Amino acid sequence: MDRDVLHMLLTIWNPHFANPDKGKWLGTVPREKYLDRLKKLLELRHVLTLTGVRRAGKSTLMHQLMNYLIHEKGVPAKNIVYLFLEDVLVQQYLTQGWQILEDLYNYYLETYNPQGKVYLFLDEIQGVKEFNRWISSKYERQEPVKFVLSGSRRSLVQSESATVLTGRNVQVDVYPLNFYEYLSIKGVQVEGEASIASLRQANFDKQTQILYHLGNYLKEGGYPEIVLAGDEEVKRELASSYYRDTVTRDVVVPNGVRNQQEVEILGLQVMTDFTKTHTYNSLAKPQKLAVETAKAYLDYFQRAYLFFESKHFSYKTKETQDVQKARKIYVVDNGLRNFNIPLLRPDLGQCAENVVYMELKKQNTAIHYWKGKREVDFVSMSPNLTFYNVSYTDQLHDREVEGLVEGLEEFDIKSGTILTKNLFETKELDGKRIEYVPLWAWLILNGKVFFKEASVPTDT
Repeated sequence: MDRDVLHMLLTIWNPHFANPDKGKWLGTVPREKYLDRLKKLLELRHVLTLTGVRRAGKSTLMHQLMNYLIHEKGVPAKNIVYLFLEDVLVQQYLTQGWQILEDLYNYYLETYNPQGKVYLFLDEIQGVKEFNRWISSKYERQEPVKFVLSGSRRSLVQSESATVLTGRNVQVDVYPLNFYEYLSIKGVQVEGEASIASLRQANFDKQTQILYHLGNYLKEGGYPEIVLAGDEEVKRELASSYYRDTVTRDVVVPNGVRNQQEVEILGLQVMTDFTKTHTYNSLAKPQKLAVETAKAYLDYFQRAYLFFESKHFSYKTKETQDVQKARKIYVVDNGLRNFNIPLLRPDLGQCAENVVYMELKKQNTAIHYWKGKREVDFVSMSPNLTFYNVSYTDQLHDREVEGLVEGLEEFDIKSGTILTKNLFETKELDGKRIEYVPLWAWLILNGKVFFKEASVPTDT
């Protein structure tokens, strides 16, 4: 790569080289819980990898970490270098694979001559072939560099080439804003965090306001730019561009899909019927796709962090993994779904169920559903077997209660939870303890303790 091009790219990507107060972190939405976690991980020698759906805030977190290093840790600005590997200016050079990283890094070292440890931020790196081997070689030579990566495909950490960083890599999944973060952006400060009861009591006078914002959150989701956009049409345009861009960059191109329209239609079909049970046959039928094609497309969507599957729960592993079994599909963000499909109005019940799934997913638990005569929406495997039903109302139907009790009896569990709109009480039914918990309080409690129990690996 020409040295003039190298100089241009590094200058554009790193305005803090010229002025440490002019970084791209200015005006970004703070994600305090993520930042607290990432600051601890920066102290390790491990490669730090941020993964998650496109536009969820990975790049923003990178810039905020750079700001932290410069202005709180006192790291010289020239020791922090950021490379944006999806910039249109660099696309023509990606055929060079890892050599583009070598060229940029060597030019940086020669030009800026950093003294001491270098922090190298590699944003959206999945398009650079063999990047893992390049990083691994420097890691093994114990060069004084801390790598921070980001990527929007699960292959970043699951592919065969990614295994060269096994044991050297710490992964943090980044999601759109949770409800606690959403409230913070809206200027609502909640009090109390020890329990659901203390949250309700401490925020009694704010419940109407919180429920108003929860209704909006269920509709528009948590993509930061969409939340901050004031105009409804702008929100819709952003969500549409996010969907098309993600399908193109993270589904079609990396998997060599020939018919992009088929994939986009399948994705819209899934989003329309999210939270409902599907089989691969039912997914294939509307477009008359081959079942294996529908299965492959759905897998591609999951690798791009757009969709997630919940399988039927059984203690028998073969039954849980049976591909013929119906499965539920959830979407990474309600707004992505609601702004991309024609709706008279969003079904808040389905939206609430989707939000609960994603909140459980963030806890890295195995999540299933169970169906007997009735249904249990969520069976969470961590730390213990826990059952949840979701009913975004305070006038509960018998099916929610009966389904939960049936599931508890089937697996000999003593208690379960029904997440409601604002009902808070406990009942004994058929010898089972049923806890009715307001969804808003449950979401806030989970959001406030995000990463609280996460362990930090030992450095090697």
